[in-house]
Amino acid sequence: MATAEQVIALYARADERLRALVQSLEEGSVSRRRKEELLRQIEAIIAELTGQAGQQMASLIGDEYRSGAAAAVEQMVTAGLAADAIDDTLKPLIHQHAAQAIMDEAFYSILEASDHMSADAKRRIEDAVRIANERSLLEGVSRRQATRDAVAQLNQQGITGMIAKNGARIPADKYMAGVVHYHQRKAHVTGAENMITQNGIDLVYVNYVGITCELCAKHQGRVYSISGRDPRFPKLEVRPPYHSHCVHSISAWIEEYTPADEVERMIQQSNRPFVDNRTEANIRRYERIQREKSRKNETRKQWIRYKAVLPNDTPSLKQFASMKARNTKSYRELQEAYRQVNAKLMSE
Repeated sequence: MATAEQVIALYARADERLRALVQSLEEGSVSRRRKEELLRQIEAIIAELTGQAGQQMASLIGDEYRSGAAAAVEQMVTAGLAADAIDDTLKPLIHQHAAQAIMDEAFYSILEASDHMSADAKRRIEDAVRIANERSLLEGVSRRQATRDAVAQLNQQGITGMIAKNGARIPADKYMAGVVHYHQRKAHVTGAENMITQNGIDLVYVNYVGITCELCAKHQGRVYSISGRDPRFPKLEVRPPYHSHCVHSISAWIEEYTPADEVERMIQQSNRPFVDNRTEANIRRYERIQREKSRKNETRKQWIRYKAVLPNDTPSLKQFASMKARNTKSYRELQEAYRQVNAKLMSE
């Protein structure tokens, strides 16, 4: 059974392999034949990645869809429905079509990432060769040194998986982490909704999470009518997940097993304005969590920069993060070595 971590790991490994190909330019002069061979290797890595990611994503989405459907059945039993009164069959025409639609959407993102990764890696090869040739001819720098310097500069960020609207290049593993988690959650929610609908239930509840973002806060903690035919509740028009890494889901809300005062409370709660109603304390807590995530991401970016300039001296990401957190002597020495080599690169 595939996991989200396994799919994301494919991209982390492909990133390493592609940057290693760029790094291999340091080994000697690059002939036209050698450059063409590197470009073919890039295509082979991307083709292998696309195939493996597609297979694992299909498995993951199928598992999550079935998990969502099973969770809906379990929740309906917990709510009070008799187990033998629930239709828990996964009818092919409904469920397979729904799961396939999610897989098609996810595979499009896989193909987009593959295109960006291939283009970025090939660009680095072309740029490294061009820059090395120019410096060798115009500045008299040895071809080997000029290539080493160019590679160090070009490899200081992860291989691009997506280019944002503002032009920012998002590393492939980071982008695909969002893609995987989003479609994983979407499959789970869709499986649950279809199982709920299959059993003739129209009302669903979107779970409440105290520490969440502004967008999720507008939609969470409400009962919705899937069909829109129950005027007491808003129609379920915007479904979870609301964004990548969203943790919201839905469950059947069965009025006949709900106390009257709770029904009235949920009618009021569900019809509140669709605005951010988080407390100041929860907003501050959410922002602290986001800053911590940003800090960890910055450590990863720093590690990539160090690995590009000092490939033989920089340890694994896990070891690097530990050294940095403890501010060890080895980390300080690595910092100094990086500063010296990078200063030399920038001055040449």
